Amino acid sequence: MPAKDLDCLRIAVALNVKGTFTYRVPDNLKALVQVGCRVRVPFNHRSVTGYILEETVDEGDRVLKDISEVLDRTPLFHEQMVPFFEWMSEYYVYPVGRLIQSALPGGLNAKAYKTVSLTEKGLAILDGLPASCEESKRLCWIRENPGKPFPWPLSEIAFMRRQGWVVIREKTRRDQAGPLMLSCVRLREGVDIRTLVLSSEGRLKAKNELEFLKAIDERKTILLKDLKAKFTNASYLVNKWIKKGALESSRMAVYRNPAGEIIRPGVIPVELYEQQKSSLAHIRKLLNKKTFSVSLLFGVTGSGKTEVYCRAVEHVIRQGRQAILMVPEIGLAAYMAGLFRSRLGNRIAIYHSRLGRGERYDEWMRIAAGDADLVIGARSALFSPLPRLGLIIVDEEHDSAYKQDASPRYQARDAAVMRAKIEKALVVLGSGTPSVQSYQNSINGRYHLVSMPRRVGDRPLPDVEVIDMRSFEGQQGMKEALSPGLREAVEQNLTAGYQTLLFLNRRGFFPLYLCRSCGNPVSCPNCDITLTYHLEGDRLNCHYCGFSSGTDIKCPACGFPRLRPYGFGTEKLEQDLEKLFPAARIARMDADSTRRKGQAEGILKEFSNHKIDILVGTQMITKGYDFPMVTLVGVISADLSLGFPDFRAAERTFQILSQVAGRAGRGAQKGKVIIQTFNPDHYAIRAATTHDFQLFFEKEADLRRQLGYPPFSHLAFLRLKGNSRTKTSDAAYSLARDIRGMLSRWPKRGKDLQVLGPVEAAVSRIKGKYRWQILIKSRSAALLQHLLADMEIRSRSFLKSVGVRLVLDIDPYQMI
Repeated sequence: MPAKDLDCLRIAVALNVKGTFTYRVPDNLKALVQVGCRVRVPFNHRSVTGYILEETVDEGDRVLKDISEVLDRTPLFHEQMVPFFEWMSEYYVYPVGRLIQSALPGGLNAKAYKTVSLTEKGLAILDGLPASCEESKRLCWIRENPGKPFPWPLSEIAFMRRQGWVVIREKTRRDQAGPLMLSCVRLREGVDIRTLVLSSEGRLKAKNELEFLKAIDERKTILLKDLKAKFTNASYLVNKWIKKGALESSRMAVYRNPAGEIIRPGVIPVELYEQQKSSLAHIRKLLNKKTFSVSLLFGVTGSGKTEVYCRAVEHVIRQGRQAILMVPEIGLAAYMAGLFRSRLGNRIAIYHSRLGRGERYDEWMRIAAGDADLVIGARSALFSPLPRLGLIIVDEEHDSAYKQDASPRYQARDAAVMRAKIEKALVVLGSGTPSVQSYQNSINGRYHLVSMPRRVGDRPLPDVEVIDMRSFEGQQGMKEALSPGLREAVEQNLTAGYQTLLFLNRRGFFPLYLCRSCGNPVSCPNCDITLTYHLEGDRLNCHYCGFSSGTDIKCPACGFPRLRPYGFGTEKLEQDLEKLFPAARIARMDADSTRRKGQAEGILKEFSNHKIDILVGTQMITKGYDFPMVTLVGVISADLSLGFPDFRAAERTFQILSQVAGRAGRGAQKGKVIIQTFNPDHYAIRAATTHDFQLFFEKEADLRRQLGYPPFSHLAFLRLKGNSRTKTSDAAYSLARDIRGMLSRWPKRGKDLQVLGPVEAAVSRIKGKYRWQILIKSRSAALLQHLLADMEIRSRSFLKSVGVRLVLDIDPYQMI
């Protein structure tokens, strides 16, 4: 079809509306439009941002609106990503425009806001109002702040609007992210430095003037800040030679390099071990086919999976294609980027949410331009706009961090499989403890199973000792986190000069603050959750809504003034260790100690360089780090994850214990793991103790098959939130009745779905919102999507009328 006939665009708008919309392209913008660019379009009497998904023709007699503006000179994503975005929108029941908006780096999204201006009538009224009244204050602010976002709820000026005193308009805040522009200096075209120096002989007054001119000649274009760093009189010399017509100044875009330091470059093995060779040969064979497939790389911790990843990436790059490496933690992304950069050079991009706004923009544009061969990052790296994608690696594919808990609530591992299918790429899912879902897919033949059952060099797996904490109950002195056996093992490890990891998946100092009189814990006023005491700042904090309080308080239940702390978190464990081992170098790695950019990388670097003897941490330290001097791992409480009201609780416990145990004994010295637990006979703990994945999988799969949970069904989790407990519960019951009514009208397929609930959530209130939930099980993913799409349309107006919000979560991971 001739290009001139493509006079319309299919556009996804960044609003909470389903589907896409067709707009016409005016003649003056036809040369600018490309799939993947942002545009401004009129929508319901306002201007909004949209994304071009397709160039098309108008085949009907509709009157179409024109696009107003093209916002990008080059596309932000490529045409082959459009089907992927649309699949995600349909599967996760989320508007495609909002999905694309969330995938793009922050700062590219133009934000709408309301402004208020005075009419002539409003100006006249203002002159006659008393200065002290609220209407006068609001009108004065409006008059003195033209064009600024209105800082109060618009309901406060609804009366003024009805009276014709004010006019409300919508404006758009322009893009905030863009290239970093810095001043630079260069020789003017046609100027020869040698001729310039000879003709200026005797007029070079400054001692370093000749060196200054030569520096510019060598670099051709040099940043002014680099000149100033080298020459103290750079500003004077630049101005002098600009006036003489030899130099010119301008501004240039500079790339902000977000790469962290290489924490510990790995030694490149000359020869691979047999299991690495066979695994790599299998992956290369699949890459050579250049078709879609999925491989589950099941390699025990320390089996050399990272080396297989690296050589697979090298192979796909030699084919002229590109790769994505996804890891579950941002700290691990920087660690892996350092290792890969030492092997592959600088055509590596890093992409994750901890980067600055400008850094994310630069990395995104580099990737879209094809200037990166490998992208390393957390789950958001999935959306990297690589034009020649050939390989996606999902390291630690079992990790729950790949599931996003905010909208859009996607599972990055599962979505990676679909993106690879659309773009005919290979997916490698790597894990020492595969998810039950992925392992079942390998049994069913949907995934290729590639096994690496031995550690590199046939190093033995660590010995595991289980300490039954029930035997210490009631004993004096057993309020400490460390049992006598674990304390002695830490001391021996320190004496031997090795490093220790201590895992406790609970941050803070004391998890509970109890009343000495009635025994009730101090809870958050906004959430149905207890407050956690943090030593830093001497505060009680809520880890759900951010509420913070001092400790000089009375019991909210009975008013008793004396409260006592109870339990322990990572902060208290760190303090206790400092008292027990005053000569040891101790550090803590959790969400509190790594809030600022670079803190996690700094801790890992110090631990890698053996400047830390004992590292205390939460789940962050269980990931795929390789520290050869770690010979002891202690698990303070193996039971924390078992207590979650979730069908995956046993799987998470087994995976966490196996992963953290895998950090021990990766060097020449054999490792040891000590697990403290009150449930030593639980099958997940027994299987982790013996490194027996098959034992765990068979038990877990049998339970899920009987109960109808994934991977033997598909789940949708419906959470309803509202300000009123009664209205929220009534809405939940009404919605459940409507869903069951819909299923009763599907005589053939209705029995394939099961509706559980509604019930009040385990955490019944968060951030002041009451929470009820409904769970739907289905044998068919397509049938479940059809039900949810129909239900969402039917329930929208009703829920809005009662002030209740519905959140849909497909394939849920958090059900509390």
